[in-house]
Amino acid sequence: MNAAPTLNQFFNLKNIALPADRLTALDSSGNMPALKKLILQQTKGLGWGVLREEILKKVEDLLNISLPEIFTAAWNKYRILLQYLDRQKYPPNESFLVPLAEHTINSEHHPSLELMINEQPVGKINFAISVALTLEGIILKIQDGKIKEIFTGTCKGKGTVMCEDQVILEEEMKSLSLPGSIDLGEGIPIAPWTSN
Repeated sequence: MNAAPTLNQFFNLKNIALPADRLTALDSSGNMPALKKLILQQTKGLGWGVLREEILKKVEDLLNISLPEIFTAAWNKYRILLQYLDRQKYPPNESFLVPLAEHTINSEHHPSLELMINEQPVGKINFAISVALTLEGIILKIQDGKIKEIFTGTCKGKGTVMCEDQVILEEEMKSLSLPGSIDLGEGIPIAPWTSN
């Protein structure tokens, strides 16, 4: 099975190096001033710059979100896929290849980091991740009401990562390198979609 690409690859994350003006803005946004004061009071001798750097390093973990999971969550809202839940028309022992028209998937995620001192929570730092991915030439292999494999075409997109209310990462890609196919193992069930 090919390793599934994640938002880490999309943002091409190696190291977040923010210019001084953005660091200043980040330090004064949202929960940061209160957290900074509290942490500096409780951790004598540890500079805020070191702590901020450790917080920004955690962004890599936050971006460990699988692109196939983002894709399939969006595709499960396509009513056209619901027909493959009909076991009479689409027997479970047969596979079906379903080409998808060019489309854009918008996805938002709102993770947070909980800061702890001496195993006691002292506050949260909120993040917002948003991406818009345009896919073309995608073919889904569907069997037994599940998406079993994705034959990839081209993917381009743009995305933003915000910490509190400050942009810390922005990316726009003309083309994202995806493997030729992504095997989803046992498959991801096509979920009946209902609007609320």
